[in-house]
Amino acid sequence: MCMKNDLLDIGLVVGLDYQDPFTDPHRLFNKFKQHPAIAKMLAGGKMLHYGAKTIPEGGLMSQPKYYGDGFLIIGDSASFLNSQKLKGIHMAMKSGMVAAEAIYEAMLAGRFDEQQLSRFEHIIKDSYIYQELFEVRNFHQAFRNGRRRGLLEAGIQYITGGLGIFGDLKAEAGHEVMKKLHVFNRLPRFKGDVPQMEPNKSDNKLTFDKVSDVYRSGTEHNEDQPSHLKVLDFNICIDRCTIEYGNPCQYFCPAAVYEIEPANGGRRPKLNFSNCVHCKTCDIMDPYQIIDWVTPEGGGGPNYINL
Repeated sequence: MCMKNDLLDIGLVVGLDYQDPFTDPHRLFNKFKQHPAIAKMLAGGKMLHYGAKTIPEGGLMSQPKYYGDGFLIIGDSASFLNSQKLKGIHMAMKSGMVAAEAIYEAMLAGRFDEQQLSRFEHIIKDSYIYQELFEVRNFHQAFRNGRRRGLLEAGIQYITGGLGIFGDLKAEAGHEVMKKLHVFNRLPRFKGDVPQMEPNKSDNKLTFDKVSDVYRSGTEHNEDQPSHLKVLDFNICIDRCTIEYGNPCQYFCPAAVYEIEPANGGRRPKLNFSNCVHCKTCDIMDPYQIIDWVTPEGGGGPNYINL
């Protein structure tokens, strides 16, 4: 939360490793704003801007290989983010400087292969980036079993320099953690029934629906362009995902991109790709990993001002 004169920036961070497929970060944000202390600060105000994005909270334990033949990966794309402090801009800038140093050495050597560019990793490990990531390498994973255990584990990590009660904790992808509906006793009541969440209600003063918020993100895509969201197998959406998970895409997406609508006595998925705010949550939380986010045509997307 941040105040600038008469402007107030407010946000909510939701870890994308939750178990309940009905978890809706946008709904949770609306609920957060209804807390008496928060609602009091927002009373009489006007919502100006909205945005949503994912951050690489896994840090050191979930980094990709960030060098190879002819390329280096920096910033958020390489998971250079302190999950404990939710800070990463300084690491993005530093990793860019380190990349420039590694590229300069490659130019002098006249080589840009993986072996030469592995120098990038060596310089990173000698910089404050690695040390900072190492000290918080287990922070995010500590909270997978709830807030109380997470706080205890995180406190011990703070004293030990990152090593908690159970040693180093494996970082799991969000879609691997999500549980099926039967775990939560959300079973169909009759043949053809599909468990659903109650529609989200908003007052358009303190709370808003997803489409209204997308408007305030300044998102714009050419409606005539090919969709940059590819669902590789629509049959899985209806035949398996509906029964096993209740189509969580309609909940985890903060921009109402994914809808499941009635059709010919059944159901079919609908993609509102022009709503997409490029947060890439679907890449992380789709339980079957059949949603493929590709780069849209140039110029499309959200027009963030204060995110």
